[in-house]
Amino acid sequence: EVRKNIPVTEEELEKVREMLGARQRADLWENFSRRWQGSAPVGSERIREELHLDDRPVVFLATNVLGDSLTLGRHTFSKNMSEWIERTVQYFVERTDSQLVIRVHPGEQLTHGASMVDVVRNLLPKLPEHIHLITPTSPINSYDLVDIARLGLVYTTTMGLEMAMRGVPVIVVGQTHYRGRGFTFDPDSWVNYYKTLGSMLDSEEKALLTEEQMKM
Repeated sequence: EVRKNIPVTEEELEKVREMLGARQRADLWENFSRRWQGSAPVGSERIREELHLDDRPVVFLATNVLGDSLTLGRHTFSKNMSEWIERTVQYFVERTDSQLVIRVHPGEQLTHGASMVDVVRNLLPKLPEHIHLITPTSPINSYDLVDIARLGLVYTTTMGLEMAMRGVPVIVVGQTHYRGRGFTFDPDSWVNYYKTLGSMLDSEEKALLTEEQMKM
């Protein structure tokens, strides 16, 4: 409330650009001791080759770390993140006109217990050719996936915010700090989720972000 009407200065914007650039390059930034990626980006064409992706639209689903505080009590219409992922995978089994790439959060390497990898594999031990599962230990840089995505799907991860900043339309299903700000698609029920998802897959024009939305 205090800050919302204060314009962001160019100096502050440049600071944000520097931080995001470091995240994308898998570099450290200022006094941060954590890297968000294990590998530097290699480019969209190489990623397409590695994952055997074709010309069908790519939908990038970025997970949170299971049990992270960013996921606790943040559900809107799904019971939790796991249920959302399960039902989304089930939806895409029939959508062979597109390609779903699930990037399990690299931060899972620092945790113990259940993984989003287990959630997907317990549901479908053998994935169809158009659904791809990228494990936490994979050297693939998530920002390469952003560059080839037609659409992003997120629960509460800040990757959704970063995708929108780079012009990728994002469907947000959890209660996160950037939901409802005007630059994401925020369904409030399973019916609206499937309706929004289907509409954006069927028509690329409906999924485009305006210049104004990208600057929000």
